[in-house]
Amino acid sequence: MPIPEPLRDYAASLGFAGSETLARIFEILYDGEHDVKLVAALPGTAKEVAGKTGLPEEFVSKALRRLLLKGALIVSFKDLAVFRRFPAMIELRDSSVVAEDTPPELLRLWEKLVTQESKPFIAMLNQRQIAPMVRVIPIERSVEAANRVLDIDSARKIFQDAGLITAMPCVCRKVAKANGRGQDCPAPASAVCLQTNFFAAGVQARGLGEKLTTAEALRRIGAAEDAGLVHMVRNNVKKDMFMCNCCSCCCTGLYFLQELGLQASVAPSRFRVKLDQNRCSSCGVCEDRCQFHAIAMNEFPEIELSKCFGCGNCVITCPEQALVLEEIRPENFIRVK
Repeated sequence: MPIPEPLRDYAASLGFAGSETLARIFEILYDGEHDVKLVAALPGTAKEVAGKTGLPEEFVSKALRRLLLKGALIVSFKDLAVFRRFPAMIELRDSSVVAEDTPPELLRLWEKLVTQESKPFIAMLNQRQIAPMVRVIPIERSVEAANRVLDIDSARKIFQDAGLITAMPCVCRKVAKANGRGQDCPAPASAVCLQTNFFAAGVQARGLGEKLTTAEALRRIGAAEDAGLVHMVRNNVKKDMFMCNCCSCCCTGLYFLQELGLQASVAPSRFRVKLDQNRCSSCGVCEDRCQFHAIAMNEFPEIELSKCFGCGNCVITCPEQALVLEEIRPENFIRVK
């Protein structure tokens, strides 16, 4: 099945030019010739797209709104009247499969694209040396010993300062479990993929997930930490944020990093773990807790520092307090824009 000619540039920009799997995904998401024509004409307002395609503006407006609610396209941050295509494959995947009534075939197709067809895509991204889309932020309890006041590194401050908070089921876990993976995932039953402000409004507009109070959001952050999940947020400092709580058994970003070698899939926090051997009892809890597979037990934990992303999971569960997070990167390590 070939990719429709008007969408070939889109497929190429996503990194999957000529993929029959992506062609079938497009066929499911974009229902017929008119949808293809509209998506090919993006970005633009309904009026602009109508002018490009020759289709009636009222028809175009309704069709674009339908595709938006379906998760097959997005609107601009700067102007909600401007419709856009997704700039990254993983964003299109996440948006298109989050709804409860996602076709099982679509879940299988995305799994195939990610696990079987991504190596050329990963090689392309590594060559471009792109900035990571997400970054790790540490569990605050893991840096308390340094008597630091966290701000841009604080999961809790993100949500305490938010005007609107939502939560929705994790897309990575949904795709993983539909394809026979992640059956023993430690994630809590309540959704811990959280959004604020603009992203939260988008979740509400599609009738997805649930609106949370600040107190409930903070409770879920704590539940994610207790489960050993890693906080990952949008890789900049904005009022509109999302936070995933990730595991190595399901998370696509960690899969790209650990299995396919995409160094730009996740940015580390500004911290890194440090071991005090004099305190260590060699219990092995830290090895079990590390989602980045950076710790291996011998007589003492052997930490591969290049793999440590400074999440703090090992620190908060060390019974001997033999591990701490130390600050190794300045605040300007985090992108502002």
